[in-house]
Amino acid sequence: MDMHTRLSRLNPSQKEAVMHTEGPLLVLAGAGSGKTRVITMRTAYLIHTGVKAGSVLAVTFTNKAAREMKQRVKSILGGGNASPVVSTFHSLCLRILRREIEQIGYRRDFTIYDTSDQVSLLRSLMSDIRFHDKSFKAEAVLERISRAKNRSSVPEAASTGDPVDEISAMIYPKYMESLRSMNVLDFDDLLLLTLRLFREHPQVLQRYRERFRYLMVDEYQDTNRVQYEFIKLLAGERRNLCVVGDDDQSIYGWRGADIGNILDFEKDFPGTVTVRLEQNYRSVGNILRAANGVIRNNKRRMEKSLWTDRGEGPKVNLFKAADTEDEADWVVGRISMIMYDKGLPAEDIAVIYRANTFSRPFEEALRRRRIPYSVVGGTGYFERKEIKDLTAWLKVIANPSDDQSLLRAAGAPKRGIGPAALVRLMEHARTGSGSLLDAFGKARSVEGLGREAAASAEELFGLVCRYRDVFREGRGMGRALEALIEEIGYKDYILKLYKTPEAAFRRLENMEGLVESITHYETVESAPSLHGFLETMALTDLLQEKEERGGRGVTLISLHSSKGLEFPVVFIVGAEEDILPHRKSAECDGGIEEERRLFYVGITRAMDELYITYTGKRLKYGKARPSVASRFLEEIPDEAINRLERFEELDPEQEKAYVKKLYADLMAKLEE
Repeated sequence: MDMHTRLSRLNPSQKEAVMHTEGPLLVLAGAGSGKTRVITMRTAYLIHTGVKAGSVLAVTFTNKAAREMKQRVKSILGGGNASPVVSTFHSLCLRILRREIEQIGYRRDFTIYDTSDQVSLLRSLMSDIRFHDKSFKAEAVLERISRAKNRSSVPEAASTGDPVDEISAMIYPKYMESLRSMNVLDFDDLLLLTLRLFREHPQVLQRYRERFRYLMVDEYQDTNRVQYEFIKLLAGERRNLCVVGDDDQSIYGWRGADIGNILDFEKDFPGTVTVRLEQNYRSVGNILRAANGVIRNNKRRMEKSLWTDRGEGPKVNLFKAADTEDEADWVVGRISMIMYDKGLPAEDIAVIYRANTFSRPFEEALRRRRIPYSVVGGTGYFERKEIKDLTAWLKVIANPSDDQSLLRAAGAPKRGIGPAALVRLMEHARTGSGSLLDAFGKARSVEGLGREAAASAEELFGLVCRYRDVFREGRGMGRALEALIEEIGYKDYILKLYKTPEAAFRRLENMEGLVESITHYETVESAPSLHGFLETMALTDLLQEKEERGGRGVTLISLHSSKGLEFPVVFIVGAEEDILPHRKSAECDGGIEEERRLFYVGITRAMDELYITYTGKRLKYGKARPSVASRFLEEIPDEAINRLERFEELDPEQEKAYVKKLYADLMAKLEE
């Protein structure tokens, strides 16, 4: 299909956004308005008109979105054409830092800490300053530090005397110095240090400006201050910058996103052309009427109104349950009826709630009716103990200065180096201005260290050095990891640690999965390296990619995680004051408006049918307390609402027959 034909299939607003190629462009893309199609078409159109593919940079927020965009652009242009650079913010900054970071005083062999690594380091630092108040969580301190970094600032003690802010401000310099001494970056540093690099070294910035002449940023409403400054610097005087987003779907203020970036874009880039994508291809009319009715109550927004040619469709269904258990029973009963009456597969249905803590009653009700389901969220693969342990070994092999990873590796499994010995080794490292691994290598000269502990420390040092040479080759890393697991006795350690065979078997399976991952990485990369594999792991884990849906039953998911997804039938549950909006939202500037945007996101996930439920009472702090319907429900136009009463459930024999058929279909899918 030629470019002219493809352009003719766009609606007028989409076509305008695609064909405007010079100067600043703001594309306000409403939910379900074909945003991805516009971005990929615009990228392909630039290359079609003669722009060099390597001069086009498109920035997304997930690796999955980046992969899909590359594939779509290649499909439009044909396989033989060069590809544009499509990347996440963090992957792009990582590549830049890997080449340039020595200019700001770091070594190129830096490693990246994930959240649990950061928490462990902060706990250690809090212990060092003899701060043992257990009411203070390292996670809360990390949240303050990350929020400050996303604003391109440093934590400051709150004027109100908030003790968490005070300890965060006290710990921050020590935290940054520890990272620096270990040649480690955290996730926020990838952005912050690239911004610093550009500011302090104009010649580096100019080189990247010359390379990337056309910039596009997806999900611009989710950018934080550092990302905004980074993009503004990169765009330079040429200002060929296109940002695509929806201020009505800005729901990540709690992790640093600044809605002002998209609201002020026209002011920040004078001469901006703004294109509104308002035709919705996902939802029926009554669902959009509800969404528009709710979101128009926000004052900080750019005016737009979604519409569709799909017809009015059913009204939005509201139901008041007696309590939490009644709500779950009613929702699952309705799901059962929908599946029976309409033959709808379970994976076309989603139950969406404010937070993952609300999933339990729905899981129990689905189990009782034997309806398959999956919960999106929970402990990620890379957060499991056995993966964290083995990754610590890989990190210290890749970066000998990574003291925190060495401490974890030394205890997994334990190697006869007890807490007292570790303290002496760490003190020796501090006084000797070397790394902890260096101290391990000279353990016999460490004053007060026992003979056995010294021998174990030097043995570990030799092990790390030997595997550093093995992994440096970049080939056979899967076999090298298997050998490492065998040599340190990790399988035996797991078998002893987990008493039941089932628990141990799951851990061993996860370990095998890690070996498979590094082996697969080697096969797909032209220049594989241990650093490259660790980067892939870190970026995939930290970006928290959404799971692929399909064939796994009813989806149970939080409102935040549901963004970007769509389902024929959606149930939004727990639509009550103190839940949605959350009770803490009133404490934050713009908090209620962000909660309203979150509700709007939930509504616009629904394609054909939407149910919203709330309860008369809910268990809070161990007691049943009266609930109040969310204020947002009053904002849905009356003409779009259908208030439901109780309904007749399926006849037990009908339900039994249906469940039998459902499982037969599921088993057939699994066999395929």
